[in-house]
Amino acid sequence: SGNMNLTLVPQDQRMSQAEFAQVIRKELNSYPGLRAVVQDLSQAGFTAQRGFPVEFSVRGSDWDKLVEASQSLKDQLQASGKVVDLDTDYQLGQPELRITPDRARAADVGVPIQAVASTVNALVGGVRVGKYSSGGRRIDVRMRLLADQRSRPEDLSLLKVRTANNTLVPLSSLVTQQELPALQAITRRDRERAISLFANVAPGSNQEEALATVEQLGKNLPGGIRVVAGGASVAFRDSQSSLIFALFMGIAVAYMVLGAQFNSFLHPVTVLTILPLSVAGASFALLATGNTLNIFSMIGLLLLMGIVKKNSIILVDYALQQRELGLDAMQAMLRAGPVRLRPILMTSTATMMSAVPAALALGAGSETRAPMSIAVLGGLSVSTVLSLLVVPAFYVVADRLKTRLGNRLRRGKGGDETPQAHDASRPVTEG
Repeated sequence: SGNMNLTLVPQDQRMSQAEFAQVIRKELNSYPGLRAVVQDLSQAGFTAQRGFPVEFSVRGSDWDKLVEASQSLKDQLQASGKVVDLDTDYQLGQPELRITPDRARAADVGVPIQAVASTVNALVGGVRVGKYSSGGRRIDVRMRLLADQRSRPEDLSLLKVRTANNTLVPLSSLVTQQELPALQAITRRDRERAISLFANVAPGSNQEEALATVEQLGKNLPGGIRVVAGGASVAFRDSQSSLIFALFMGIAVAYMVLGAQFNSFLHPVTVLTILPLSVAGASFALLATGNTLNIFSMIGLLLLMGIVKKNSIILVDYALQQRELGLDAMQAMLRAGPVRLRPILMTSTATMMSAVPAALALGAGSETRAPMSIAVLGGLSVSTVLSLLVVPAFYVVADRLKTRLGNRLRRGKGGDETPQAHDASRPVTEG
């Protein structure tokens, strides 16, 4: 095996990194007997292992079953089309000759098993028979067969061992020979025998789909064998969970801050109604441009949340100022829309223009920044338009529902009031 590191020319002189990797993969794997794996070295910092976006290990106690299960999982995962460049750390080395003594046959002819082992060890591996001194150094003297007498497995059949009655019998009559490839290493993870598999995400798929496929295939493994994610896969899941937690925490904190600002439980909900619409716009933009919902696009969603709320805040705040002047909800919003249209368009346009260069993916490393900018552009475009329609409509409807609910509660309290009964102990005076 060998490694080749490539440095790409400037982006305006070549195809994209993903397209180039696909071409290299196809060309190299077209040669018979050659298997090429393309790796993005920029991902190596996310893990202590090989740095592939899909990394997991198959673990179990029975090594033979573990090898069979990992190979089966590898074949199924390759057939799923979700990954490419599938590789494993289970590597077989040069073939070795395994010699198994026939204990019953050796006992019949009177040959100890130790004699069989020592004969093979002495004549093939060599045994130290003495030392000699040369130039003040002591050098071991080892005895074994000549190279041309031990180069083939058939040469062992010519060896003979001595029996208890001092006769020689062929070694081949006492042992069975089996040629097997030698294992380079037996790896362990968390004190378990494990075989690790590594892969890149296939074009048209994403990391989340690939990991979900691995987990689904892992459920069909035999008992005692399990799949454990590792490396960049764990880093991706942890980052995804942290970003989702930050997303909901941002919504909760925004609600509390807006509630304190407006001194209301309802008005913060009106402001936050724009968030689902902005997420829908960002998702549509990612889908239309062929991007996936990855870590960078989720960072764009977090950034988008902080931007789109300001449009709703501008509208609701001005409408509340008009309500203090005696206008109803409909009139307040009809006056707030034209007045606040200019600042909404100015801030939204400035933000979108700043995201356009990164979304065009013109510079080096733009592959990671583009999904974030596309999410901001799509979400901000949709939210800017709909904030002038949905937020006022929700504000008016919510105000009417609040008014109706308040009227019903007041009527309910009024119906419960009963006239006080006349106290007979008091004298009644007639005028």
